[in-house]
Amino acid sequence: MKNNMSSIKNNITPVCLHLELRDDYLSDYQKRMIRRYGESTSGESINRDILIPSDMPLHNLHYAIQRLFGWQNSHLRSFYLPEDIYNKLTGGTVKGWTDLVGILFQPPSEAEDDIFWDDDYEKGSFHTWLKKKYTGPYIYKGTMEYPEIARQDIQKLLEYYKMVEVRESFSDYYERQKQDKDAQIRIIGRLPLIELTLEEMNSSIIIEGGSESLLEGLEVNKVIAAQDEDIVPKELFPVTGELIYNYDFGDNWKVRITKYNDCEHLLNHNIIDKYELNEAEDTVLQKHKPVCINKDGISVLDDVGGLSGFADFLGIIYEGEDKEERDNLRWWARNLGWSNRKVSNKKIL
Repeated sequence: MKNNMSSIKNNITPVCLHLELRDDYLSDYQKRMIRRYGESTSGESINRDILIPSDMPLHNLHYAIQRLFGWQNSHLRSFYLPEDIYNKLTGGTVKGWTDLVGILFQPPSEAEDDIFWDDDYEKGSFHTWLKKKYTGPYIYKGTMEYPEIARQDIQKLLEYYKMVEVRESFSDYYERQKQDKDAQIRIIGRLPLIELTLEEMNSSIIIEGGSESLLEGLEVNKVIAAQDEDIVPKELFPVTGELIYNYDFGDNWKVRITKYNDCEHLLNHNIIDKYELNEAEDTVLQKHKPVCINKDGISVLDDVGGLSGFADFLGIIYEGEDKEERDNLRWWARNLGWSNRKVSNKKIL
């Protein structure tokens, strides 16, 4: 086993990722609060640059992202592709999607419980628990992300829905309801599930985790192409130049993930120096764990209403005139693990 672990480590290289937490609908006031008190350079996003081991799966990156942005792993999450890439790969059809289940996409039953196969925190230091999750070696112990199991799962879905009442799309229904507020959703036909478009499927049946969620056992480095790397159509991997990490479907936090061939852009802009980069690379290789090499913006917190809600939160605790409201919000945030104290980049993870 020792020789095997040593062999894995010898094949690992550091991979540079940029993580951008943003909301395209922030008001000018909210941007000011994020710039002024959230310590964001742009006021439009909170960013992290990290090095990860090249064999890190999406599943373990999830735990690192939780630590990097200050969340508590208390809500659902998903990794998915940009819409244009998803539509191109699947052809917008159920058939195209099912062909990639177990290869790229999660089987339909995974979101119900299997995605949480190692979610075993009970007590003690939450940060220590997280650290164990994003530190290698990375071993999958769930049940659904094996190709043969995934194929069986998708086959069960197709057999269950041999015939589906196809409903009109929500957008069509919404337009009709503008004219007639009592309008009901129309049934436009009956077809086998396999013959539907993805839009028709999503309008007609409910799949717990949706059809877009990626297998979390996929290696990050394998899925994402670097910024100047070509994506070859005839080859499945890499499939995209960016991924989206969606956390808490209510607050709807979204982190855009991109990859670079190296960290030269950070060196050229004097964000880090060569010594810091070498030290971070050594940590990745020797300790088999990710390292934060740059942060732009403070940590956020759960249940605050996404980035816009976080901006409003900052505005109240720093500029609000009601002392009791300010104190109550600070107390609430501290109980959720939030702190705005300064932490060096290399100690975040």
